[in-house]
Amino acid sequence: MNESPDIPVLESKDVPAPPRNTARRIIGLILSLVVYVAAVYLSLEIYRNIRINPRTEDAQVRANVIGVSPQVGGAIIAIHVKDNQQVHKGDLLFQLDARPYLAEAEKAKAQLALTELEIQAYKDQIVAAEAELKQSEAKAIYAVDYAKRVQALVGNLYVTVDKNQLAQTEAITATDKVAQDKAALERAQNLLGEKGDVNVRRSAAEAALKDAELKLSYCKVYAPCDGYVVNLQITPGAYAAVGEQIFSIVDQRIWYVLANFRETDLRHIRPGMEVDVYLLAESNRKIRGIVQGVPKAITPQFAPTQNTSGGQGILQQVSPTLDFILLAQRFPVRIVLDAPEEHSFRMGGTAAVIVRTGSDTESGLRRVEELQRGDAPEFRAPMGSSKDLPLAPAP
Repeated sequence: MNESPDIPVLESKDVPAPPRNTARRIIGLILSLVVYVAAVYLSLEIYRNIRINPRTEDAQVRANVIGVSPQVGGAIIAIHVKDNQQVHKGDLLFQLDARPYLAEAEKAKAQLALTELEIQAYKDQIVAAEAELKQSEAKAIYAVDYAKRVQALVGNLYVTVDKNQLAQTEAITATDKVAQDKAALERAQNLLGEKGDVNVRRSAAEAALKDAELKLSYCKVYAPCDGYVVNLQITPGAYAAVGEQIFSIVDQRIWYVLANFRETDLRHIRPGMEVDVYLLAESNRKIRGIVQGVPKAITPQFAPTQNTSGGQGILQQVSPTLDFILLAQRFPVRIVLDAPEEHSFRMGGTAAVIVRTGSDTESGLRRVEELQRGDAPEFRAPMGSSKDLPLAPAP
């Protein structure tokens, strides 16, 4: 039997594992560490950014609102605007029935004309009183001199005692007549009403006419500013009482945001700081804002109401959002929008803000002053004139 040839058997030797797995572990460990460190760093930076640059989504777009109300009462006879219509300063909004006030103005103008006639009559009376006084003074001078001469002749028996007494009586009577005429002249001068270069009677009549004209002019109500008519819910024929708001006008000159910040964030916020504002209507667009001011007071949560004794007056009220938790109170920070009025600006709209605490506050305050320079310009509605009344002008 043939034996198989010996086949050489290779002895197994320990072959070292390739270093690829170890390198992967090291790289994975390094990447994990880098990611962890980056996450921690980014978290700290975000926390730091949030603490340094306070932000909130509890904000609303606001604007100044003017309640339009007549200064005299009357029935509305015409309305020249519509709800949500844009108006400009000086535009005629609505008219009241002016007939009662026109009658009052006519009466006042007639009274002014009558006063002018009375003044002229008093001047004539003064002239007459002055002439009467001069005549009585001349008679008194003659009567006194005659009485002295008669009295000197009594001792020489040239004049009787009765004639002397008659001369003395006439002198006394003439002197009293001078005093009476002086009083009459003074009374006539007082009735004339002259005080310096001003006639008080005429001034009173002119003031009454101006008051009647002013009330007559209030029958036409004009727009006090550029803006938008809102909440117009009346029609001609309705009665408008004095001071009763008929509708409102949203002032479009300046818009701002009231952002409710926690009181713990207020220490970082100063007037003049730049603010990034994002409106919910255009969330992808950043609008520049400037902090106008930080409030010093709101209505306390547990305090007397504003209408009771011991109340705090008119303060803004911010209600807490959660119960049974100690929350930092929120204060409304006023942020002026440094942007022209656009269609997305609506009072009551939602906004989110980020305050840039590192911005230049001095330049911000100057810009706020520029924006608010025309915030409340003087407005005076056109007023009627006596020449427009049907009465003829006074002579």
